[in-house]
Amino acid sequence: MSRYPKRDRQMANSEPISQDSTKERIEMFLCLMPVFGLIPSAIALVRQRSSRQVRDVSQVAIALVVTWAIAYGAMGGVPTEGETLQVTVELMKASLSSGYFAFCLYLMYRLYRHQAIALIRLTDISERKEQRSSKQNQK
Repeated sequence: MSRYPKRDRQMANSEPISQDSTKERIEMFLCLMPVFGLIPSAIALVRQRSSRQVRDVSQVAIALVVTWAIAYGAMGGVPTEGETLQVTVELMKASLSSGYFAFCLYLMYRLYRHQAIALIRLTDISERKEQRSSKQNQK
């Protein structure tokens, strides 16, 4: 007889995680890797065998990479005459890149916690405001 009978019973009854869900989660983690996640994301979107969740995460990852690349490229084309302006632009570029990496890590954390991964859209924000205003009007 074990010293911890209740704990032993709980372990015996627990079901193992299916391999498919583990494989999908690993695939989603790879898609959310900063910069290099573009390749697995593109493969997941092109391949028809991917699940809907993997394709959604891939779309988010690609949107993040494209947004970061456009913003970073736009800052690279800024004409800099003075040394102060050049330092400011470089600091902004570094902040943008750090924010992108931090946001990717945050999305990975949300994936680890089994939470939804999606980008906030302006339409979602406006819908929330409309719902709040309609609730206030009903009161």
